[in-house]
Amino acid sequence: MTVHAMFETIVGRGVIAVAIITLAGCGGRSTPPAPVASSAGPSAVPRGSARIASEKLMAGALAAVSRLDDFDEQRAFEQAFERLNQWSHSPAAEAPDWRVDPLVSTVREALRPDVETMLERPSFEAGSDVAFLRDRRWLADIASAARGEATDDLETARRLFEWTVQSLAITGDPPMVPTADNPGTRWLMLGEMLLSGRGSAAQRSWVFLELLRQAGIDGVMLATGDPSSGTARPWLPAAIIGGEAYLFEPTYGMPVPGTDGVGVATVRQAAADGAILDGLSVGDRGYPVKASDAGRLAVLVAAEPRSLSRRMVAFDKACRSAHGVRLAVDASGIGRRAAESLPNADAAVALWEFPWETASRRVRDPAVEATVRRELAPLAITFTEAAGPGQPVRLVRPLYTARVRDFRGDLDGPAGAKAAYLAARPSKGVIQQALQEVPPEQAATVDRLYRRMKEDATYWLGLVMLREGHAEAAIDYLQRMTLEVSPDSQWTDAARANLGRALARVGRTEEAVKVLREDGSPQRYGSRLLADRLERDAADRPSPTEEPPAPTR
Repeated sequence: MTVHAMFETIVGRGVIAVAIITLAGCGGRSTPPAPVASSAGPSAVPRGSARIASEKLMAGALAAVSRLDDFDEQRAFEQAFERLNQWSHSPAAEAPDWRVDPLVSTVREALRPDVETMLERPSFEAGSDVAFLRDRRWLADIASAARGEATDDLETARRLFEWTVQSLAITGDPPMVPTADNPGTRWLMLGEMLLSGRGSAAQRSWVFLELLRQAGIDGVMLATGDPSSGTARPWLPAAIIGGEAYLFEPTYGMPVPGTDGVGVATVRQAAADGAILDGLSVGDRGYPVKASDAGRLAVLVAAEPRSLSRRMVAFDKACRSAHGVRLAVDASGIGRRAAESLPNADAAVALWEFPWETASRRVRDPAVEATVRRELAPLAITFTEAAGPGQPVRLVRPLYTARVRDFRGDLDGPAGAKAAYLAARPSKGVIQQALQEVPPEQAATVDRLYRRMKEDATYWLGLVMLREGHAEAAIDYLQRMTLEVSPDSQWTDAARANLGRALARVGRTEEAVKVLREDGSPQRYGSRLLADRLERDAADRPSPTEEPPAPTR
């Protein structure tokens, strides 16, 4: 094994590029397919030929962002952008019925400078539009893998929510509503949230709503107060199914239990039965939203600016049916249907400002960009993979590769997420070898990056095992290899919360309850409610030594 001294300081980005280590492996460097030539224009070729050409361009753009674990990302982005702009000159790019959604006017002016120009632009932007397409490809893949064999919408929503809260370890940053005293720093875009594996209650809500959309299910944020008077307070996300709004609690990490703790509560049930929301109280901490609040909620539609643009609406029409990726949002239509599912038929409808706030802060706050780059730094660690004599060397980012394959549900085999996660767990010897190749002043930073990569990969392997139903293997990764090896890592509380669920699955109830009660994260109230339920269920079960009741004659 050879180590190359290929470290480079990324000026102004707050991270240090990492060592490139030669590993035994196979396969050469992959590149996306060559660009597809565009048609000369709608009048230059027959309509059928123009349609086929535009479909190829669309498929090529999606293909370029669909296999970033195999391709050079910069080259893939360049080719996706080239094809998108070629497509924008095809007849399919016309959207004569498009109009700026009226709900755009509900967003504060400070968050929408020049928004109409951006929305009306027919051509695509090189970086941000391609990243938008990539993120929706990932979300569509996750939604498909996470729903599994679910056949009804409510079960699908439950599985998508479970994936969200399990896969995004909860943080308190950024807040649901930023203030001068608590502005937040972790303003990650959707793809960055997925890669980082951490999110606040607001970020969990956003990801969940986007997964619902990719699954073809309407979802909105519900809010107390009135958006028109500036008093709206975002509360939690709801899935709109069969004319009802089903409630999911992102901070607690659980669906809101329905009547008598059965099923998932709807807004109408919560408004009519005070015990439903009161049941979310823990100890002397009463749940802040009451039945009376549920009777007069407002609707906030999650739609970031690009999802409302002319170009994404046009691209969505073909992309959705042919490739299962949803790009555009009918904000007014979703808002109307959501309002009809509430007890107050006159519910106010507005856009949820959190996605717009995220986009704004990424542009105007350099500190946010530095924070994001530091958080994602372990995913940039790059190894070289030698294929054999005479074969080209392939660059591999094992942790990034593992994440992307995990999103697709490609888990097993030498090209699966599990193998990539294992590759992201270098031995102490490999780490020491890498440190010898860097200047002494960089050694401490590089050592931290490698150890973070290893912690991340270990924790995420535990989640993969938990999702697959391998509870004992999940316990080993989450308890012995995460909590015991790194008791103060960024995954500590999330590991406890997921470990408690794994222990419960194998009947180790007392241990599960103990671990759940140790959760110190913002999700701790949900963990305590789960611990209480496990104790009640255990108390209701007959003791193994208890004599069965005598049969009646």
